[in-house]
Amino acid sequence: RYNPELQKRSLENRKERQQDFNSFVTKLKEYSRSDKPIWEVAAEDEARTKASAAEEQQRLAAEMQKRRDEIKRLSISGK
Repeated sequence: RYNPELQKRSLENRKERQQDFNSFVTKLKEYSRSDKPIWEVAAEDEARTKASAAEEQQRLAAEMQKRRDEIKRLSISGK
C-alpha cells in the first residue's frame, strides 16, 4: 500500500518532475547532436549558463547602485 500523504505529495509534484525530465531529455538530445562527447558539451553549456547568470547579477547590482545614487542625489538636493 502507498501512504496517502506520500501519494498526495507525489501527485502535487508530478507536473514539475515531468517538466524537469522533459527539459533534461531535450538538453541531452541537443548535446548529442554535437561531435564532442556529451559531458564536454554539458560542461560548456553549464559554463555559459554560469557566465550569463554572473552577467545578469552584475547588471542588477549596477542598476541598484544607480538607483541608490539617484536617491542620494535627490535627497541631498532636496534639503
